Amino acid sequence: MNDIMSFGVHRLWKKYYADLIIDKFRNNQKILDIASGTGDIFNLLPFSENLYAIDPIDHMHKISMKKNKKKKINYEIGYVENLPYKKNFFQVVSCTYGVRNFQDRIKGFREIYRCVKKNGYFFFMEFGIPKATLIQKPYEYFLDYFLPFSGSIVAKDRHSYKYLADSIKEFPNTHQIQKELEKIGFSHIETIDFISGANSIYILQKK
Repeated sequence: MNDIMSFGVHRLWKKYYADLIIDKFRNNQKILDIASGTGDIFNLLPFSENLYAIDPIDHMHKISMKKNKKKKINYEIGYVENLPYKKNFFQVVSCTYGVRNFQDRIKGFREIYRCVKKNGYFFFMEFGIPKATLIQKPYEYFLDYFLPFSGSIVAKDRHSYKYLADSIKEFPNTHQIQKELEKIGFSHIETIDFISGANSIYILQKK
């Protein structure tokens, strides 16, 4: 379904995202992946230690363990709103396509800020609505009709992909997200847009 949704481009986006993290992270530092799912990001990173993963679904961790069996990953079951880690613990905190699903986004951002070291980084990648008006309507049609239909055929789960489409449409624009994070204390380093913001990478730093 990820391949169908992005026409395979999500693999390139994740590789690009992983390369950005590699540039800011060293082996002797700690990295946390929130809503870590099946471990795609850790699979792309060349590091094998000081890796931490949290996700509310235990089955996701089991798939990640098989995928990343040569890596020492510290797995936790839990939610971003109540992270079980010390203050100033991580050099990098990452989240790919999970911020939309935070039950309380501001509380989640505050918990991430608490756990990031001074001068550490928060990276996340998330879907959104394109800024270019020319492609907004076709994209919304894709979300409203193509995505749920494909989900019902391929994944036998129309409801989940209807939820996905709705959550993308309801997600704040990049400017609003930046303001939320800066209000908490993060410094905005860069937002990288793909397809005019249909997919974006956010890079924040705790100074």
